[in-house]
Amino acid sequence: MVYPYMIPVYALLVKAGSREIESLPERYQVPVAEYMAEQVEAEK
Repeated sequence: MVYPYMIPVYALLVKAGSREIESLPERYQVPVAEYMAEQVEAEK
């Protein structure tokens, strides 16, 4: 199960450079990547 509150937490860790997206649990990799893409699109 993917917990929605963990997606922004993992995204923050990846952005901060303390985690690599590949090091996240497998089930979180795609949702975190999608979340980060949404953030980039929102900034435009």
